[in-house]
Amino acid sequence: MKSIMEYQGKLLNHVETLYRPGERELAIELALALGCAITDTGFKGDGVDTFLAVHPNPEDQNSQNNVFYMSQIRPEQLAVEARLKRLSEEESDFARLLENYRVAARTKPFGVPHFALRYLSGRDVEDAAERINTSLKPKLKDRLHLRIFRPEDADAAGENVIQGFLYQDVIVSGSFLMGQLIEMQTRP
Repeated sequence: MKSIMEYQGKLLNHVETLYRPGERELAIELALALGCAITDTGFKGDGVDTFLAVHPNPEDQNSQNNVFYMSQIRPEQLAVEARLKRLSEEESDFARLLENYRVAARTKPFGVPHFALRYLSGRDVEDAAERINTSLKPKLKDRLHLRIFRPEDADAAGENVIQGFLYQDVIVSGSFLMGQLIEMQTRP
């Protein structure tokens, strides 16, 4: 197997995601359910915890490429999130707009911001979906929604693509209030 460091072209380096205070273990559990390996970078930066490197390919644990990072949300963003949450509780128009966005993310994920993990086979996507539904869904209930698009589905993206869209708010690369889609994709 070639490692990512042997690749000579441009590539996407990393995505940084955040978890809430007290949810580090839950974030780890989610990444493991996705079939990823996790290493601790040892780098703390200005945060409370060290950054975790999440490797979509467990056999190539390069900590700088083909990776997404997880770290605890910083106080500055936590304050913004708290204000947005209060706004959504105080203003019904904002709450309705937010709920409309969440419904779209769960039911019509195409065109909603996300990052994607590539799996080797449709069976690998189905296995990850099973792990998510059996180990995480009971804990997260309304915080997690998984939709699988298979080639035979009328609203599938293509005839050779299996895509799972996991909408959740455990690890995000934006706002926790809006949630994060993680696409699980393969070509059968």
